[in-house]
Amino acid sequence: MNKYVFVFDFDLTLTTKSSENFNYKSNFVDLFDSDEKLGKLKNYFIKIKNLGYPIYINTRALISDVKHILTKVGLNQIIKEIMGSDSIRLINTPFEQNELDKYNLREITNPKVLWAVKKVVILNKIAETESIELENILFFDDSIVNINTAKMNGYNNSFLIGSNDSGIYGLDYLLIKLDQIFELKLFN
Repeated sequence: MNKYVFVFDFDLTLTTKSSENFNYKSNFVDLFDSDEKLGKLKNYFIKIKNLGYPIYINTRALISDVKHILTKVGLNQIIKEIMGSDSIRLINTPFEQNELDKYNLREITNPKVLWAVKKVVILNKIAETESIELENILFFDDSIVNINTAKMNGYNNSFLIGSNDSGIYGLDYLLIKLDQIFELKLFN
């Protein structure tokens, strides 16, 4: 039996709204639009976990914020690990100076491009940790730059969540994509 790993971006992939200015005292259901959509996401995550496949979050956001939100909505215990920014500085500067040289990024200043590379570095860490082939990682993200960079680096099962022609974005699109994946019975 093949092992798979599911890796999700957070904002606008797992959510319908950005968590950028969230209130720590919120119940956070509004980030997922409704209890119904949040329930569907939980059901998929439980199904994935019950199949023995780990779930990771690969995000530009602060790990502590994402963990807080996922704990409040009852998803954190299903997630194996949240990987992303562990300080505010990393949100716009994801690499240390020595890493910029290591990855030949010294001339790149656009944080979106740098984060696309950082997300691939994180995917590489996940592949190594899980001892898994790159094609067995399913990566979901709302950024075309992140998806294209992942695909250029061998992560061919990378899925853009939302597209300009569909008019459906974020969690709404992710739920459709997960429906399609499980209807194909790739994992049953």
